[in-house]
Amino acid sequence: MKTYADANALIRLYLDFDGSGQARDLLTAPKVRRHWPLPVPPLLLFEVVNGLQRLVFESRTGGQWRVTPEAAAAAWYEFSTHLQQAVFLRRSPLTLDEIEGEVESLVARYTARHGFRTHDIVHVVSARALNCSRFLTFDAKARKLARLVGMHIS
Repeated sequence: MKTYADANALIRLYLDFDGSGQARDLLTAPKVRRHWPLPVPPLLLFEVVNGLQRLVFESRTGGQWRVTPEAAAAAWYEFSTHLQQAVFLRRSPLTLDEIEGEVESLVARYTARHGFRTHDIVHVVSARALNCSRFLTFDAKARKLARLVGMHIS
């Protein structure tokens, strides 16, 4: 069963804060490991790089997490190295044209009722477009959407 890890799961893997150990355990579990490398489409890559820097900003402005610029840079370096090695993570081409129809379909079916955010929809649709049936996230909304469309949740 191919696994898609969203940005909040990957960021937890590369930074040391709440859920980091759980993310590491889930992503290295034998049932997931046998399906490595995990796909990283462009929008996921963009969200990871921005998410790391957003956490630095939030640290400076009183946010919940304490992430230094150095920790974010080290996390980005490790993530980038994993992408280059293509053993654990792999760049996965996926265009907006390829997901547009299903994004619109899920928005029409679920957003007014459940309040899903754009990135929740995009990640779930991307996972399905990449033939992933397991979805790893620490975000309750994304987890709910993945469950609604029949994905297995980790």
